[in-house]
Amino acid sequence: MSEQLPPERPYPLDHEGRIARLEGIVEQVNERLGRVETKIDTTRAALEAKIDSNLRWIIALQMATWGLIGALKLFG
Repeated sequence: MSEQLPPERPYPLDHEGRIARLEGIVEQVNERLGRVETKIDTTRAALEAKIDSNLRWIIALQMATWGLIGALKLFG
């Protein structure tokens, strides 16, 4: 009878090495999330500025429309 060997593990049982590898992965994920968060913040700031600008335009156009309607009722 031939002796059966246990299947080889994909990673050696060196726990320190595996933990160090996982810590490296976590640091990379943390850096990437930090970059994503920074990009979201800058995009949000730009979007808020654009919304504020568009809101001012809408308010100005609405006021001009009301003014024209009032002028037409007075003089028309």
